[in-house]
Amino acid sequence: MAGSDAAHGGDAGADGGSGGAARAAPGGAVSCTLVELGEKGLLRPGARWRAMRGAVRHGLAQASAVRSRQLAFLGWTVFSAALGGWVLAILRRHVASGTWAIESAVAAVWFLVTVVAGYLHLDLVRREDGTPWRSFLVPNGMTLSRLAMAPLVAFASVHAVALRPDADLVLWPLVYAVASDGLDGQVARIFRLRSEWGRLADPFSDILLATWFAPGLWAGGFLAPWVGFLIVFRYAGTLLAVFTLWGQGKPLEIVPTWPGRAANVGVDVLLPFLLGAAIRWPHWLGTAWLLWMERIVAGLVAINVVYLMWRLVRAWRARAR
Repeated sequence: MAGSDAAHGGDAGADGGSGGAARAAPGGAVSCTLVELGEKGLLRPGARWRAMRGAVRHGLAQASAVRSRQLAFLGWTVFSAALGGWVLAILRRHVASGTWAIESAVAAVWFLVTVVAGYLHLDLVRREDGTPWRSFLVPNGMTLSRLAMAPLVAFASVHAVALRPDADLVLWPLVYAVASDGLDGQVARIFRLRSEWGRLADPFSDILLATWFAPGLWAGGFLAPWVGFLIVFRYAGTLLAVFTLWGQGKPLEIVPTWPGRAANVGVDVLLPFLLGAAIRWPHWLGTAWLLWMERIVAGLVAINVVYLMWRLVRAWRARAR
C-alpha cells in the first residue's frame, strides 16, 4: 500500500515542528534519535547497526538530561502498568490459566517495548522551536498508555462474553484507552502542549491500536471476518510502506489524506461500539443500525485502500518516466 495516511491526520498527541537537527558528537559522529536516522541518511548499508547503537546511546543520555521530564514519563509508565494490571486481574478470573499466562506474557513484552521506545525518544518532547519541554506532557502520556494497552483491548475483545459478569469493572480502562485516541490531540491543541514526540507517536499508536483491536473483535466473533481483514490490511500496509520509506531515507511520518481521515473516523467509532456491545450491551449485536455502521465503515476503508493503491501506481509510473 502507499505510504500513507494518518490515523488522525497527524493530530498527534501533540503536533509540533521537527526541531531535530542532528547533533555533532565527539569524534565527528552524528547523534540523533532512532526515528531521525532515516531522514538524516544514517541508515546506509554497512553502517546501519552502528548508527542505531549511537542513536540508542544518544536517546539514553538525552532522556536523563531533563530530570522532571524523566520522572513524569515514569509516572505515566506506572499509570499505564496499573491500567494493564487491572485488566489482567479481571481476565484472570474468567480465562483459562494457560491462555491467561500467554496473553499476559504478550502484553508484558509489548508494554516493555512501548516504554523503552518512548523513553529513548524523550529528546523529541520539545517545542516547535526545538527547546525541550520540562515535563512529559499530558497528551504524550495519553498516547503512551493507549499504545501500551493495545494488546489488552484485543484480548478483552476475544473474551468479551466471559467478561460480561465484570463488564462495569473491565470497561472503564478499555474505554479510556480507546477514547484517548481522539482526546490526546485535542488536549495538545487546546492547551498548546504540542511536541515532536506527540506528532510522531499519536498516528502510530492509533494504527497499532486498531491493528490489535480489529483482530480481537474478529476472533471473538463480533466483527465480520472480511471487514476485520480489510481493516488490518489497510493499517498493516500503511505501516509497511512508512517503514520501507524510512529505510530509504524518508522521514518516519504518516501523511494524512482525506480518504484516510474518513476511514479512521469510521473505524474509531465502529470498534468501540462493537466492544461495548460485546461486553456490556449484547442486545445491540445483530441490530440493523450496527450492521449498517459496519458496512459503511468497510466501504470507507475499501475506498481508502483503493485510493492508496492508485497513489502507489501513479508514483511508480512517475519514476518510470
